[in-house]
Amino acid sequence: MSDVPFADAIADGTKRQQLEAIRDRLAMEMSGDIECCECGKMRRSSGSETAALALRLVKVLESLESIPDATAVSRVDELMARRTGGAPSAARRQGGRRRGRTT
Repeated sequence: MSDVPFADAIADGTKRQQLEAIRDRLAMEMSGDIECCECGKMRRSSGSETAALALRLVKVLESLESIPDATAVSRVDELMARRTGGAPSAARRQGGRRRGRTT
């Protein structure tokens, strides 16, 4: 669960943060870990509400899975980093020059 309030994540967060906030909120609604606004008792969803929430949760999870991991390094970037002995951007700065080639 995120430390960012739900409304803030939705209003100002990245797509990933928004979907994570929605996922967490749906899970909270389904588990009954949220208080009823009228009586203060824990709120439990009914069967049809739970089914609808489950469908929404599945869609949110699918959307989250489709967002590429920002920390993952592509195979091309990995090879470029090996070639230049450093960051992938170093190879890009070299303009794709190859050994043994003169300009």
